[in-house]
Amino acid sequence: MYYSKHNKKIIYINHYSGLLEVEGKGPLVKEDAEVWPESDKNWAREYNTLSFTEGITAIGEGYFESFPRIWCLILGRTVESVSVSPELEKKLRKNKVLIRGEYNTFAEKFAQEKGLKFLHCDIPLAEDDIEMAHEHDIITLRFHLNGSAEIHYNCFTPGSSAGSYGGGEYANELPKKFYVGCTVEKFANIFNERVREQIMSNEMFRRFLDAANSRETKK
Repeated sequence: MYYSKHNKKIIYINHYSGLLEVEGKGPLVKEDAEVWPESDKNWAREYNTLSFTEGITAIGEGYFESFPRIWCLILGRTVESVSVSPELEKKLRKNKVLIRGEYNTFAEKFAQEKGLKFLHCDIPLAEDDIEMAHEHDIITLRFHLNGSAEIHYNCFTPGSSAGSYGGGEYANELPKKFYVGCTVEKFANIFNERVREQIMSNEMFRRFLDAANSRETKK
């Protein structure tokens, strides 16, 4: 985890998968890419996916230049502007950078304006605690560029020795255009009772269903 030297409210959460989550409130500026604890000057080269969570409102010019290996940008629904220089805009297109976010938000508009591919962001659906098995599952609706979608389970269980953890991952592929005519209630019934209420109250998923079905009716 890193903190911006310029604004201590900006937090970077690093993942081994090449994902770097950016949390905070308000706009980001170029200086926010300088972090502490002190790290290698090329620390940002380790990441190819930047995810700006809700609370971040804008990304200023010069910020992205600190992340030369980016191929995917995930923009939270609170992001309302992204400033890029003409040179960076050309680089984004050349590298075929993927823009992800919710439908009908700035993320989709930005992708269209810059001639970049857009893919709806993955949707965290629920977290399931299975007490009998001492298991904790994180359930996510994932989308892929080929048009497919799946329900992904990231399972955490106690390991075979003290201080270790087991578990694993698996996914169930969904039918093509599973969302057509689907309601939150119908979708929630796919799952066990422990998580249905979480899915029923999932506003991001509800927004996705409304937007996806609205687009189908306009075709």
